[in-house]
Parts: sequence; C-alpha cells; structure tokens
Amino acid sequence: MKLVTVEDLKDGDIIANDVMLEDYTVVLTKGTVIKAVYIEKLRELDIFTVYIEDAQELPEAPAQETPKAPETPKATKAPEKPQPKPAPEKKPVEPVPAKKDGNKQSKLPMEKVTILRDEVEEEVKSKIKDILELHVYQQTEGLQQIAETAQNIMSDILEEDEVVEKVYDVRERSADIYEHSLQVCTIATLIGLKLGLTKKQVYDISVASLIHDLGLRYLVVRYEDQDINLLPAKDQEEYKKHPIYAYTAIKNETWLSENAKEIVLNHHEKKDKSGYPLGNDLVSRMTQIVGVCDEFDELICGIGKARIRVHEAINNIRNYSGIWYDSDIVSAFLQLIAVYPFGSKVRTNRGELGIVMRQNPHFPERPVIRIVEDKYGQAIHAELIIDLIKDTTVVIQEVVK
Repeated sequence: MKLVTVEDLKDGDIIANDVMLEDYTVVLTKGTVIKAVYIEKLRELDIFTVYIEDAQELPEAPAQETPKAPETPKATKAPEKPQPKPAPEKKPVEPVPAKKDGNKQSKLPMEKVTILRDEVEEEVKSKIKDILELHVYQQTEGLQQIAETAQNIMSDILEEDEVVEKVYDVRERSADIYEHSLQVCTIATLIGLKLGLTKKQVYDISVASLIHDLGLRYLVVRYEDQDINLLPAKDQEEYKKHPIYAYTAIKNETWLSENAKEIVLNHHEKKDKSGYPLGNDLVSRMTQIVGVCDEFDELICGIGKARIRVHEAINNIRNYSGIWYDSDIVSAFLQLIAVYPFGSKVRTNRGELGIVMRQNPHFPERPVIRIVEDKYGQAIHAELIIDLIKDTTVVIQEVVK
C-alpha cells in the first residue's frame, strides 16, 4: 500500500486502511473503491491523505474466455510456457519540485522512512507480544527469546546503508506497551550506533528496551492516556513501582547482563534526581539513551502521560537537554527523528496549508511539503512542492490537527 494525497486519488483506487477522523470515526472502510463523490467528501472533512492499495500489489483478475463449441480432436502439442515479464526498473526519486513535461506534470510521491521494514516490524511486534503475554511474574521461562529478537532487530537495522544519517518518521498512536517497547528499542539502538557505542553495549540497550516496561503488566492502575501526576497519590505510588517489579522479575536471569538489568530498573531516573523509583542521579549513559526514547514515545502514545503531538514531544526532550539527560544523547536523538512526520498537515509562515511529503536527511525540521491550500483557504489542485532546504524563506509555524 502507499500513502497519497486526496488530490491524487482517482476513480477505482482501493482504500488500504480505514480512513478515520480525529475522534476515530470511520469515514471509509478498508477495501472501499473510490468514486468522485467520496473524494469530494474527503475534501469537505479536511482529510488530506489516505492509504490506497498499490497497483503492483493487486492480483490480476483471471481472463475470462467465451465458451467455444466442441471441435473435432486434433493432434496437440505442449503449450508454450509464458515468458515472465521483466521487473520494472526502480529509479530513485529526488526531493525536488515537480517538473512539467509538455502538458503533463510529474507527481512527487510521498516517502515514509521507517527504522524497520513494515513487514519486519509487524512480525517482531507480534513476537514480542507473544513472549511477554506468556510471562507470569517471576516465572521467566521463554523470556530469553527476547535476546534473539533484540539480535534480529539489530541485524535488520544494520542492513540499511547510512542508517544513522537518515531522518525517521514516527507518528502518534494508541497506548500499546508491546509497540511502545519495540519503538523504544529501535530508536535507542539507532542512538547507540550514532554515538559509537560497542556492539555489546548496543545489544544490551536493545534487549533491555524490549523488557523495560515488563512491570506495567503487573499493575491494576490504568495508565493509558493518563497523566500519572494527576492521579491519586496511592495510584501514583503504585505506578512508579513498575520498574522495580520488572527488575525483580529478571534480576536472577543469567542471560541478561548487569548493564541491561540496570537499564530496566533505572530507565525513569533523571540526572537531576527528579525521576523514580529511587530518585537517584547515578544514571548510566546507556540508561539515559533508553530514558530519552521512553520519555518521547510515552508522550506520543499516551503511556502514563497525556498524549501530545510529535513536535511537542520533541520540544519537551530538547528542553531537558543537559538537565535530565546528557546533551550529546539528546542531540543524537534530535538528529534522527522527524519533527514533522510525513503526512502531517502544517501551516507555513505565509499562511498556506501543506502536507509533509518526505524528509531531508540531516534536517529533521526542514522537510519537503506540498501546498494544498493557499493563504485564503482555497484548494490548490496543481502540484506545488516546496523543499524547505532550498527555499529558506518558508518556515513551518504550526501543525494542523
């Protein structure tokens, strides 16, 4: 499937994911065949992007033949085998303004940059869930499979060229502790690699990240989309014990290093002693790496916190550079994560409404955007692309919900 703007939709396109409003009301269900009236409705609802099935992925319908009258049997020969069609050549797409070719205008496709390939992410997330859901407090049989999973994640990340030189798209989502654990693992692994940690240190960070919130499974306190600081004191105290619960469950596991166990226990501790469960300031750099990623991802998915937008969460991390975490760790994080994920609706300093089409490596705050409305709110149907690296007069002023 691929993400396209509503202006690029055509009759016959097939919706690949449910199209929902901010309140999760479903507007179009997966599998819906697009008609002109649907496109107009999406515009009215201020929906700018949707996922559609990629034509290359759709199975071809078998050709139907008209029945023929029976013929006198003839000598037959073996049918010729159809020759396979050569695969279409893939060409890199550069983030530059669309060019006109005669009367036709080329389209700049949207490009999402993820840390793990989509199919790998789904497989790993499912495996993490299976392993952790079978875990019962202090009964850790099978938990060691997490070590293999962490190694596989590292291997997949290292397969990519210039993996630490890219800017990655991370979106807000619901509070799922298994997806959260995977997200923390992948970002923390990237930071470890970017900072030049040893392979063993990066592995310890990866495996600890996958089980860092194991203690949440023992809580009866509701933590989804809840700011724990606003809960009754008793519930706050219980929630802040979850790192201790997790550490107690894994402290005798010989397959885990002491560094990994320390990360599990201290991932909520801060350099200024404002963290928990112990409120100490003896926080290792490996633990700080996981702590940065955990804080960010909790904010965008709503685990123990009220959910906020990606750019707000990034600003929160930036504000505590050198206070909660070492400044070079925060700097590495800021270089890796897109401030405005692809597909985001943004308002420019000129009053125009745009859609983030793709990221510019090394410039997480300066993506390539497509203008869809002018400053007067009038729709722009032609493709107007602005690369914020090339046009420095344009600045994103706000994210539009």
